[in-house]
Amino acid sequence: MIHKIRYFESKQLSEGVYLQDVVNDFLSKKGDNIIAVLPVMESTLLVHYKE
Repeated sequence: MIHKIRYFESKQLSEGVYLQDVVNDFLSKKGDNIIAVLPVMESTLLVHYKE
């Protein structure tokens, strides 16, 4: 298993797309491999997961 980090930032999203929806979609695909979801700043999240 490899520990990976995925960076999500709301500034990179198209208008009308919400950060929460993008992150939830990613989390649903990774399932039980999620380690942690950490807010970094106002509009940024880091997701730690294993593959």
